[in-house]
Amino acid sequence: MIRHALAEGWLLLRQRGAVSVVLALALAVPISLAGVGLSLHRWLGPVAAMSGQASVVAVLLHPRLDGEQRSNWISEEAKAHPEWVITEISREDLVERLERWFPYLEELVAGGDASLPPLVEIETTEPAGVAVLEGRSEVLAVGPRSSVQQLLGRVARGLAWVLAAMSGVLLTAAVLLASVWVHLELFRHADEISIMRLVGATEPTIRGPFLVAVAIPGAVAGGLSIVGSIVTVAGLSRLSTTLGLPAVTSGFEILALQAGAGLLLPLAAAAITLARHAADEFEG
Repeated sequence: MIRHALAEGWLLLRQRGAVSVVLALALAVPISLAGVGLSLHRWLGPVAAMSGQASVVAVLLHPRLDGEQRSNWISEEAKAHPEWVITEISREDLVERLERWFPYLEELVAGGDASLPPLVEIETTEPAGVAVLEGRSEVLAVGPRSSVQQLLGRVARGLAWVLAAMSGVLLTAAVLLASVWVHLELFRHADEISIMRLVGATEPTIRGPFLVAVAIPGAVAGGLSIVGSIVTVAGLSRLSTTLGLPAVTSGFEILALQAGAGLLLPLAAAAITLARHAADEFEG
C-alpha cells in the first residue's frame, strides 16, 4: 500500500510539477516570514524585559538637614513608600561623581569650599511616583523621572507582540493556502476518486497518493522556508551588530517549527479535506 501511494503520488506530482513547485514556493514565503518574525520576537525579549526594570531617581535634600534629620526623613519615606529603596549617598561618593562628571569643579570640590546638598537615590519601578516629593520643605530638587530603559522596553514589548501576531496571521495564511491547494487537487481528480470507491478501493488506498502528492511539496516548502529565514535573519543580524546591538539568531526550535509547518500543514489540510470529501460522497 505504501509503495502504491508513493508511485501514484509521484505520478500526480509529475502531472502537476510546475504548479506544485509554485505552490511550494507560495507556502514557503509565509512560513519563512513567520520564522523571521518569531526570531525577532525572541531577540526583542531581553529589551522588552527592561520595561519592568527599576529606575533610580536622584533627590537633593535641603542642606539645613543634619544627619539625624536625614535619617528620620529616609525612615519616614521608606515606611510611607515600601516599594521604594532609598539610599543615601555619602559626601565622598558625591564628590567623586562631581569630579568625574564636571572636571572643572575638581579644585572647588576638593578644597572643601563648596557646600554640597545631601543626595539620596530612590530605586523604584514607578519613577513617576517620586514626583510626590516635589514641594516638600526637606527636598531641594527631584531629578529626572523618565526612564529611557523603560521606554525602550515598552516599545520593544509592543513590537514583539506585533511580530508574534503577524507570525500567527502568516501561519494562518499558510494553512488556508494548503487547504485551497488540496481542495483544487481533489476537485481535479474527483471522478477518479469516485470510480475507485465504486470498485471497492479502501480509503487508505485512495488517500495515500494525495497525501504523498502534498507531503513532498510541503517538505520542499519547509526546506525553502528555512533557507529564506536563515538568509533574512543573517542580514538583520549584520545590521544589528553594525548598530552595536546583539546579533539576531534563528534558534533550532524555530527552524524545526518551520520544517514541521511546511510538512504538516498540507498533510493536515489534505487529511481533513479528504475526510470531508468522503463524508459528502457517502451522504450523497
